[in-house]
Amino acid sequence: MAFASHTATMAGVMLVNSTATTILIEQSIANTSLRYWLFMNWVLAAVLVIDALLKRGLSRPTEVSGRYLRRSEWLAYTFGAAWGSLPFFINGDKYMAVIYAALLILPMIAGMSALLPHVPRVALRYSGAAIFMFLLFVGIAWARSTVAISLMVMVFMFAVYFGMKRTYLTFVSNVESRIRATESHEILIGALNASGQAFAYLDANGTVLVQNDLHKAYFTGTEGDLSVGSRRLPKAGDRYWQKSVETVPNGGHVILHTDVTSLEQSKREIEVAKEEAETADAAKTRFLNSMSRELKVPLDVIVGCSGLMGSDSNIPFDEREFRGYADQIRKHASYLGGIIDQIISFSKLNRETVTAEEEIVELSEIINSAVSRVRLASPGYADVPLQVSAEPGLPKVYYDRTALERIVQNLVTNAFEHGSGSAITVKVSRIVGRGILLMVRDRGSGMGKEEIEKAFEPFFQGARTNEFKDGRGVGLGLTVSRKLARQHDGDVLLDSQEGRGTSAFLVIPSSRCVIPGDKHSADQAQEAI
Repeated sequence: MAFASHTATMAGVMLVNSTATTILIEQSIANTSLRYWLFMNWVLAAVLVIDALLKRGLSRPTEVSGRYLRRSEWLAYTFGAAWGSLPFFINGDKYMAVIYAALLILPMIAGMSALLPHVPRVALRYSGAAIFMFLLFVGIAWARSTVAISLMVMVFMFAVYFGMKRTYLTFVSNVESRIRATESHEILIGALNASGQAFAYLDANGTVLVQNDLHKAYFTGTEGDLSVGSRRLPKAGDRYWQKSVETVPNGGHVILHTDVTSLEQSKREIEVAKEEAETADAAKTRFLNSMSRELKVPLDVIVGCSGLMGSDSNIPFDEREFRGYADQIRKHASYLGGIIDQIISFSKLNRETVTAEEEIVELSEIINSAVSRVRLASPGYADVPLQVSAEPGLPKVYYDRTALERIVQNLVTNAFEHGSGSAITVKVSRIVGRGILLMVRDRGSGMGKEEIEKAFEPFFQGARTNEFKDGRGVGLGLTVSRKLARQHDGDVLLDSQEGRGTSAFLVIPSSRCVIPGDKHSADQAQEAI
């Protein structure tokens, strides 16, 4: 490869040296045949130039065949023999021919040795061929005067041999050192890649000199913060990192980024679990506080009225008072039944044991039924104005009838409790591309932002009034409603402003709507779900 890369240079050297040698000798010795020698060297130089042109632009091969090496060696033999044949073309005094040959062949050998230090085989074959031709001429034109010159040439040849050998061994040692360094570097990088840490070695200016694949994938080629120590980094890509910086004696820096994603996730899971535990504890506290009020008040009324009506009572009362006590028992028993139903529903939803029995239902029918149930359960709501309006041509919906009635009933009940006796509006409309929106609006005191955020928490109770003096509901209406709505791909939302009332929204997605007149719409809604 080194021989091939220097063919153009060698061709230039041969052209210049052969031409200069011919001119020099012809000026000193008459009637020479050096023009033939010059022509031969020019032809060989042309061969080298053509070879260089043919290889121009080709990529460097990774492997070289033995045939290619033998070709290079035979070329070296040919060029060396051509240059060493110089004395054969100098006519006249053989002693002068030997002197000229020695003076011109030896520098050429030295130049080739310097030009091809990494390929001593080729350079020595060139030198050997040239010396062989020189010694051949000396042997043919034997003279005592040429013996000393021959010995000098041989000594020079041995010096060239040992010098090239040492140079080559040094070159081989350097190559092996680079190979070992490369292998060590690859082993180090492989070990660092296997460690799961992003490693980088930087110079004093913060430029990365060595880095493993993990550092290359997640970090840039420079580092701005080189202060020594360990610190947690913001999230980089999809991972969290712990950065450690150490200074090395030459002024550079070593940086290790340790992947702490699992630790961060564990920390977040602990925080979430802690928040859930705190939320559950707060819900438990709210539940116990609520139960102490919501159960005790109606039970006290029931026990008191039943005691007055019992056979052991000596208090006289007429039929009207008797019916009044019976109504109180029925009303508070119904209230307790509603609380128990909400707790059971909430418990089932949390255990995911509720089985939906979905069917095609008429939304307006469900609304009227739910409003009637609320008014019947709480006669105190009978005088509260309530207006129901529905957009004409509303589609039926594919829903669990009991769940839909429970959602509407809870929203209407909350409106009565929050409304402080003000008018309530229930409006149903269709939103193109989004489905159906049911709104229940009251004009009561409303809620603040913080109260809205907590409204869907289990057993949360806002500042609302109720027909019972000391009771304020169990605080599960919105929680159960949202869970049921989300089971049917929808949602329950709130919008409220203090002093301006509250609006509750039930979102029924378009996938639950059954298009009127389409006999396949029910099957389509069921498949979409």
